[in-house]
Amino acid sequence: MVIKESLLKLLTERSINKVTVTDICREAGINRNTFYTHYANQFELLSTIENDLYEEIKQVVISSSNPQNLSYELCKYIKANKTICEVFFSEHGDKELLERILYISHDITIEKWRQQVKYFDQPLFESWYTFTAHGSIAIIKKWVNSGLKESPGKVAAFIDKATESVSKAFYSEEL
Repeated sequence: MVIKESLLKLLTERSINKVTVTDICREAGINRNTFYTHYANQFELLSTIENDLYEEIKQVVISSSNPQNLSYELCKYIKANKTICEVFFSEHGDKELLERILYISHDITIEKWRQQVKYFDQPLFESWYTFTAHGSIAIIKKWVNSGLKESPGKVAAFIDKATESVSKAFYSEEL
């Protein structure tokens, strides 16, 4: 855990490409042999941290019994895991990880829309999902990068209201 925390601390200051195993070991107060017992290099360590975060967020999405509470549950998770989320939503964060996170709820959302909309057009709704998902992540990134000052409930309510208001207009049109 101390190795992971040390890398996260260093990533608040610089990108992974500028962090060395020596930097991590110095920050963690361990020797290089200890590091190499667990990880091949700093990139493998980062990948492990990212995969753990992804799996935890995936569990939040899957265990959210009410899809209407999903934004709130995600925002609550982000606030509770502030340090790691600040790193991954920062300029030094992995953009591919954010893309993977965006699409965790993809199938659930598309199926919900399929059931609610009279004229379901899969390619059109794929585009709509991309639009709403990226808008949501932009709001979350702004929230995280401004220090998570608002409550998770307030941020989630904004995301839900914005998505729902545009969705109503979108659903009502026969395209």
